Order: sequence, then structure tokens, then C-alpha cells
Amino acid sequence: MLGYNEAQLKESEERYQYLVDVLPDAVIVCIDEQIVFANISALKLLAVNKLEQIIGHAIHRFIHPTYAEELPFQIRYLLQEDGTSHFVQKKLVRLDHGIVDVELRAVSVKYDGKQAIQLIISDISDRKRMEASLDEKDYLYKSLMESVVAGVFVGQDDNVVYANPYLAEMYGYTVDEMLGLSPYDLIEEEDVECIKKRVIDGLVSGQKQFPIKCRGKKKDGSTIFMEGNSSIIMFDGRMSLLGTLQDVTFKYEQDRMLRDSAKLYQKMIKFVPEPIIVSDQGVIVYANKLAMQMVGACTEEQVVGKSIFDFIHHSQHTLTIQAMVQVMLSDDPTPFLERDIVCLDGQTLNVEISSIRINNYMGKDVMLSVVRDLTERKRSEEILVRSEKLSAIGQLAAGVAHEIRNPLTALKGFTQLLSGKYPEQPHYFEIMSNEIDRISMIVNEFMTLAKPHFSQFSTARLEPILQSVIAILETQAILLNVEIEVKLEQSLPNIYCNENQLKQVFLNVIKNALEAMPDGGQVEISAGMQNSGEVEIRIKDGGPGIPEELIKKIGEPFVTTKEKGTGLGLMISARIIEAHQGTLQISSAADEGTVVTIMLPVQDPAQPVSL
Repeated sequence: MLGYNEAQLKESEERYQYLVDVLPDAVIVCIDEQIVFANISALKLLAVNKLEQIIGHAIHRFIHPTYAEELPFQIRYLLQEDGTSHFVQKKLVRLDHGIVDVELRAVSVKYDGKQAIQLIISDISDRKRMEASLDEKDYLYKSLMESVVAGVFVGQDDNVVYANPYLAEMYGYTVDEMLGLSPYDLIEEEDVECIKKRVIDGLVSGQKQFPIKCRGKKKDGSTIFMEGNSSIIMFDGRMSLLGTLQDVTFKYEQDRMLRDSAKLYQKMIKFVPEPIIVSDQGVIVYANKLAMQMVGACTEEQVVGKSIFDFIHHSQHTLTIQAMVQVMLSDDPTPFLERDIVCLDGQTLNVEISSIRINNYMGKDVMLSVVRDLTERKRSEEILVRSEKLSAIGQLAAGVAHEIRNPLTALKGFTQLLSGKYPEQPHYFEIMSNEIDRISMIVNEFMTLAKPHFSQFSTARLEPILQSVIAILETQAILLNVEIEVKLEQSLPNIYCNENQLKQVFLNVIKNALEAMPDGGQVEISAGMQNSGEVEIRIKDGGPGIPEELIKKIGEPFVTTKEKGTGLGLMISARIIEAHQGTLQISSAADEGTVVTIMLPVQDPAQPVSL
């Protein structure tokens, strides 16, 4: 029976020995501070190859000098109290002199029938290094937050739970005063609600960062403008808002000053009596009212934000780019350069443009362009050229009339005499007589241009004047198979005019319309009052039209589409209408006919008119 107990006891000791050997923690048993047992983990911890190297050695040999006196005292205390110590942290010196951080607990046990101390030791070197690294990172993060040149905060449950010194100084508080304050104490209520909504909407849509723009309330009650960014974090196990803020009050003031400056520029150029456009790198940022009217725009949206090349003829884009580059490199304005701009309705307008660089317009360097419509100037130049031509023709006509009329009379007389003497050749004499009559007609027309005189003007009705001319030309219209359609308003006012001269004008124009349709057609004659207070007389034919290269020259001497025409008829007509302070304009399109528009003002009879 006793043998069985001994075997059982031996088996139990072996099992205990195995369990101790495979423990991951080091186990050392000491009697009277001498090592009597160490498991495999203890040997590895102390860099020992064989158990014999440490059995019998004092435990002090492996205790770091810092703890040499403290540990034996604790061991003696455990022997006396027969208790178990709490975990304590120590440093051990390995056999290879390496230092290892451990967590150690001492237990009072019986070993070989004697009172002993069992030391259970855990290697915490890795944990110590990690804690040191975490402490270092915590210090680094704290130093970073404390020294960053931006306000940093953490908000949690409508309270500030962290604020760095920069943010506190920005608001005029101390860091301790900032903690516990509500966002409503620091930011305008309207902006707080806006930030909250942005964060909630961002979380729903999966957004990670939330920009912040708000008005801050400083401790002294003044307002600062701030911009920054924020994101959701976990702080002390709870969802919080981490954000950074910068004081942009100076930037805001600068922007406000720039906006005010831009508005001042706009006010200044708004009332300049010329079309003005401001562009930034080819994009229109401002256009005054006259510029909008020039291109036919009713709202700013039709012009502002568009490229200037949308309004410049494509054939002049390269020249425009070159001019823009030169403008931005100089402070001097460019000379006026002629350009063709394309209006919103597709029509082309001939203009001249001068540009100059404007600095600091809304914080940018932009180009200001002054645009001048050349239509009226070119029309005036054409009128001046035509007037000079008339003057030259008048001087020429005076000499021609004097030098040619007498020889023409002699030629006509001798032609008639010879035609009676040689009746067998009437054809040649008829040709000579007709050509002499034609020369006489041209001389008479020259005399009309060359002889300025005052005409008798009186108040007359327009309708009878037109009807009398139409009656004269009806026979010719019938012969040419042309229908004359007349549309006259019933309430046409009386006009102050010279009836005979107006009849000559209408006769010339309507006769031209009839002769433009030798194969028949329709001539439309209409007259009515306009909103401008003028009477408009419109004569339209259905002929082949006037070639584009001739349309601008019509009215000049000897410019005509007729085979035997002189072009003086329209020149005389234009001069008569100008004497009546009216206008005569011709428009034509290929295969659509020609339209002559005559505008006559209702004039004051007291006003002298000359021709």
C-alpha cells in the first residue's frame, strides 16, 4: 500500500515538474536566497544554458543593483507572513550582462520540506518599449498640438474638451477658460447650426472631412472670421469633432476691400459714355450697359462669364490673342485697333478697340477694353466723301456745261440738216441724234448738281405726291408686265417739302424698280409713321438684286447696274432727301430684290431748307 502511494506521489511530482517546465513565465525557487530550482523559461530569460550554472547561486546575482536591497526585504517579509505579493516591476541582469525588464511576483512555498520562495517572472521588455514609444508619441502629439500655428479643438456633446494655446489666444481666453465652453459661446448661432447640418449631412453621405467657415465671438465681444477643416474622431471612447481653425479676418477684410474696389471701378465705368468690357484671361467679368446694348444683350448672364472670342470674328482670333499678350506686359494702352465683333443675333459690327491692363481688380490683373462702334463714323466718312465727290462733280459740271452745250447745239443742228439732205441714210442720223440727246441729258444732270439754289418749300400732303408719280409710271409698268401695289396709312401727316423735288426722287426710285424687272413682277410701295416721329416711304422690287460689291457704292457717280445708266439719278435723289433732312438707304439681297427706304421728318415750316 505504501509503495503504491510513493509511486503516485512520484507521478504527481513528475507531472508538476512538466507543467512548470512548459510554463511561458519564468519560475525560480529560492531557499535562504539561494536558487534551488529554475524552469526552462527562467533559463532562457537569464541567458543560461544549463540549470547547473545557476543552482546554488544567490538570487542577488541576477537582481539589478537598483533593486538589490529592496527585493531581499520583500522575500523575508513573505517568509514571515507566509503570504503572496502583488506583481512588482524590477530589472534583472542576465548572465550575458544584458538588462531585462520583468514583472515579478513572490509566493511562499514548501520545497523539499523546507520553507522556500517561488518567484514567478514575466518578461515585459516589449511592453516597456511599447509604453515608452506611446509616451513618446503622446508627447510628440501634445507638443505638435501645443506648438502648431493653428487653432485646434475637440468638441464633444456641445462642449469644448480640448483647445490648444493658439486657439485660446485667438479668442482671448486661457486654455482652462476655453474648456467647458459651448460652441454657442464661441461661434455665431447661425454658423453653429450650419456646421452641425453640414456634419450630419456629410456623415449620411459618407464624407470624412467637413470644411468650416464661421464668425467667431471673442472674449471681448468682437468678431473674427475663421476658416478651417474638421473630422469625426473617437475621443475617450465617445464620438467627437476634431477641427483646426485659422483667423482669416485680415483676408476677409482684404477681400471686402477688393470687392469694394471692384464695385468702385464698376461704378466709375458704368456711366462712361462708351462701351467698356473687363476680362480676365479672355473671360468677360464685367460689361457696362452700353457694351451689352452693342452686342444685343438684355442681361449680364448673356455676356459675363463668356469668352471674348465668342464675340470676335474667328478670322481675327490670332490677332486678338497677340494684342492681349502685349496688353498684359505693359502699363500703356494699345492704340485703337479695328475689329469685327459678332452680336448675339449673329450680325457683324465693325468696331475699334483699345485695351489697358488694370491691376488689383478683385485681386487680379485684368484687361479693360474700350469699344467704339465705327458704323456712324464710316457712314459720316462716306457722306463726306460723297459730298466731296459732289463738289468735284459740280465744279466739273460748270465747266462741262459751258464748254459742251454750245458745241452740242451746233452738232444737233447740223445733224438735222444733214438728215434732210441725205434721206437715204436715216438710220445713222437717228443714232447720232439720240446720242447727242443723251449727252445733253447728262449735261443737264450735271447742271442740277453744279447749281446750288434755294428751293421753295411748303407744307404738302405726301399721298398726292406719291399718287401723281405712280400715275405717270403706270403705263411703263403695264408695258413691262409689272404690278404696282400701294399701301399708304390713312393718317399720314403733312410734310414740309419741295413737291417737285420729291416727285423727282420718287420718279427716279420707282422707275429704277420697274426697270429692274424687265420680265415682269411686283413693286411694293408703302408709307407710314414711325415711333421716331418720321415718315417712312418704302419701295421694294422683286428683281435680281444688287451685287454685294456694288451695294456700298450705289449713289456714287457712274456707279449703276443699268447698261446705259449714269448713276447720277440716285446721287441727285440722295442730295434732295438730305436737303429735306431725311435719309435714303438701299438694301438688297441676291434673288430677293432691292428695298429703298426713305425717311422724312415732319419739319417746322419756319426752318430754312436749301438744296
